[in-house]
Amino acid sequence: MKVLGIDPGTLNLGWGFIEMDQKNKFHRIEHDTLYAPTRLPFFERLHVLNQALAELVQTYQPDVAVIESIFLGKSVDSAFKLGHIRGVCAAQCQGVGAAVVEYSPRTVKKQITGSGSAEKMVVQQFLYQQLGLKASQKSLDATDALALAFCHLLQDSVKIKSRGMRAR
Repeated sequence: MKVLGIDPGTLNLGWGFIEMDQKNKFHRIEHDTLYAPTRLPFFERLHVLNQALAELVQTYQPDVAVIESIFLGKSVDSAFKLGHIRGVCAAQCQGVGAAVVEYSPRTVKKQITGSGSAEKMVVQQFLYQQLGLKASQKSLDATDALALAFCHLLQDSVKIKSRGMRAR
């Protein structure tokens, strides 16, 4: 199963692909950040990110896309703009047949580190250790996206293991 994590943003959109093999082992395929030029008007930035995301999902063909849920942070206007990019992301992923789910940042942090209030750097260190990755210069948006995919696969592997235990 290939899972795409997306940390949506209208300037920086983090993405990360993780695959779970038949032995329930996780493998990072890739993670990075898409950038939209700040000089562009809002809807043009959405278009730029939409095109780049379309290329990604066509290339990697995820089975599941995990999008970070909206939280009311800076302002209502920011939340509305975040809603626009989340819609773009969901539509692109649905377009290639991927199931779309969402998790809150707090849920992801708790699942990965045991603390819903863990700092982003702690999540990054733990995640890189679990996936056997060396420290990188990737943005925290890319790491957040990778964490979303990892969280979903953790939950999915627990379901698979519990089904196997019941079958015995």
